[in-house]
Amino acid sequence: MRLEHSEGATGSIQALLVSCLSWSTLYYLLCKVNSRKSNEWNIRIVTIIHALVITALSMYCAYIDGPWPFTDAGGGNTKLQTFIITLGLGYFLLDLTWCLYFQTEGHVMLLHHSLSILGLSCCFAWGTYGTEMVATLLGAEATNPLLQWRWFLKQTGKHHTWLGEVVDHAFMISFGVLRLIIGSYLLYCYYQQPTDIFGRFGGTCIYIISWAFWFNIMQFAYKKYQKKWRAWKMSADKAKMNGHPVKENEQNETHCNGMIKNGFTHHIKEKKLQ
Repeated sequence: MRLEHSEGATGSIQALLVSCLSWSTLYYLLCKVNSRKSNEWNIRIVTIIHALVITALSMYCAYIDGPWPFTDAGGGNTKLQTFIITLGLGYFLLDLTWCLYFQTEGHVMLLHHSLSILGLSCCFAWGTYGTEMVATLLGAEATNPLLQWRWFLKQTGKHHTWLGEVVDHAFMISFGVLRLIIGSYLLYCYYQQPTDIFGRFGGTCIYIISWAFWFNIMQFAYKKYQKKWRAWKMSADKAKMNGHPVKENEQNETHCNGMIKNGFTHHIKEKKLQ
């Protein structure tokens, strides 16, 4: 059942400026407080805060405040949806500017951010597509804390521990479930509703990018565990030649050093520790 809401609640330029200024100020303060940390360290803290806030607000909006995106997409924005969109747009403008300035991201990441900003801007200015946009933000940002946690574990030398493996698997599983399984069903439901061609085109573009991210993630996982398997095999063969069984703590461990940001891999380097 679609809940009654204020049709066409558009965002204001003043609110957007406040959003941009708030995220920028948070980043600036983190750089001052964590002056010994890198700029990327601090922007990723901002990313985590944004992901947690947007996820919580989007869940409340979709599950409690409404409308329900699987049945009632395509209408005007509610005030809460407009607030979420304004908050998210301010963050994405900051993050894209940061990525372009420091040149840390690949083409898929930049395309994702550009499309996100375009979609959020249209939703912000036209006062519509809020239901589907909030659902998209929820699916995208819910996995982001795990992604950033993984990066911090790598930076502190704790990625190749049991905790690192748990975070890796949790991220891959949650990304596959939210972006691909639920995302596929959401896109199917969206096409069954009386939605316009622009909304369908935007949803399809984001959906295709999700598959591109998934392909990169699977490439990383394949190379990582293939390298581990080969290292274990070589260790086992060497142990047999020496005439004694392999002990687990004597096996060579192979590490894959990659960076994934907002759902995708942009540098994959592999290094085998002696």
